[in-house]
Amino acid sequence: MAVNEDIHANFHKALQSPEPVMRLRELVRAELEHDVSRREILGQLESLRIELRGSARPEDEDVVLNVMDFVSGWTSPHMRV
Repeated sequence: MAVNEDIHANFHKALQSPEPVMRLRELVRAELEHDVSRREILGQLESLRIELRGSARPEDEDVVLNVMDFVSGWTSPHMRV
């Protein structure tokens, strides 16, 4: 399974959830379990982050940055994916 438009749409839906950080983290974990590389996921998240910045959505951009930290390992060990 490759990162595609469906996951991008799911990322957007996650941002609308009551707990966007945890929902987005769950989606990322699922993608990793389906053999999508961290590099691909980080690229998709970076694309989303840029889109959010252009749309003046700083709170959502912060959510994405937090999840990017989880993926790249820049977080507490219990939050890494």
